[in-house]
Amino acid sequence: MTKNATPKVFAFAIKMEQDGERFYRDLAAQSPDKGVQFILTGLADDEVKHAHILRELEKGASPTLTETSVLSGAKSVFSGMAARKAFAAVGTDQKALYLQALEIERRSRDFYKAQADGTALKPLRDVFLRLCDQENRHMFLLDNMIQFISRPQMWLENAEFNHLEEY
Repeated sequence: MTKNATPKVFAFAIKMEQDGERFYRDLAAQSPDKGVQFILTGLADDEVKHAHILRELEKGASPTLTETSVLSGAKSVFSGMAARKAFAAVGTDQKALYLQALEIERRSRDFYKAQADGTALKPLRDVFLRLCDQENRHMFLLDNMIQFISRPQMWLENAEFNHLEEY
């Protein structure tokens, strides 16, 4: 551990991931659309994986962080919603919650970036940077969800569903 990777840092990060998981599961439970539930549950599952990785790091292990699969699944969800013209199913009334989730992911990303910058231990730095990258991917997905519900026709026409291919 470094001066920044103290038990307090790990406890904070694990709680942050647990709070994120709870937030996404609650949000999924509020959504009437199975596809949106799939996306939000995938985000919650990623938060569980992150907490597990952090617990392993705290114990001194060198855990492997696997790629998130939620982006690839999200593309098919958006495509299906577009085919069904189910734009409202995402829930414009939930836009504020998606914006809140985006901010949560931004804070998580910034936290992991700061932790990576604050350590000289390459294995620890690498894991923090991978967590940072996954939080970026979550932000990208949430931003696309917000765009989709805000301007569904424009999202479809401009991107032809290629938004999610960038990641």
